[in-house]
Amino acid sequence: MASLFLVMLAVNKFSIINPKKVPFFYGYVVLFIGTLGIWASIPGQTVGVSVFTDPVKDALGLTRNQFSNAYMIGTFISSFFVPKAGFLFDKYGARYVAFFAAILLSLSLLFASLSASISEFFKQILNTTSWVVPFFVITILFFFIRFSGQGVLTMASRNMIMIWFDKNRGKVNAISGIAVSLGFSSSPLFLNHIIDTNGWQLSWQLIALCLLIFSILILQFYRNNPEDFNMKPDGFVKKN
Repeated sequence: MASLFLVMLAVNKFSIINPKKVPFFYGYVVLFIGTLGIWASIPGQTVGVSVFTDPVKDALGLTRNQFSNAYMIGTFISSFFVPKAGFLFDKYGARYVAFFAAILLSLSLLFASLSASISEFFKQILNTTSWVVPFFVITILFFFIRFSGQGVLTMASRNMIMIWFDKNRGKVNAISGIAVSLGFSSSPLFLNHIIDTNGWQLSWQLIALCLLIFSILILQFYRNNPEDFNMKPDGFVKKN
């Protein structure tokens, strides 16, 4: 019993939420918060980045083709590192992987909001006005945005949901998929409104702040496995 108590303390570390004390199967909390986690990855998805294309490329002095190529290169390079994040998921679980992914995405968006100033800084140091400088800066930022958002945060959130269900996995996947589709399809309207109201720089900064807040929710509500709390997938109680 003592060893079981120590294990539960470890898997519940930094959280005031105990899944065993929730009056219903905690997998449904995982379904809700995991779907929110996939929504939180929207700033790192194509649907979330594309809305910023015109104001950001104009601020950086890039053509549409140059901006698109920077996005393509950043995405391509990030794809080589996502499998490494899968190894971390297997080792440390969804909770910590999603937490650090949300933090990284938040910081990436914060730096992206300053990309024009960063580009000008390096242009002055290098004594050049070449488009290569902002191209290089935004390519690096796209790498981190795509890796943390489209790659790791999405992967960790979706996989966590699937781990908590077995017989009902198809039904739960369908529910989450519908919610994600609705969120993704409506997000451009929401993001456009934020940009029109606050400008692209402040918009990215506000989204970064929201992601920092969500990272706290990840620590509170994300859980790796039902077995960690003497449960089984779908809500069946595991016998001692």
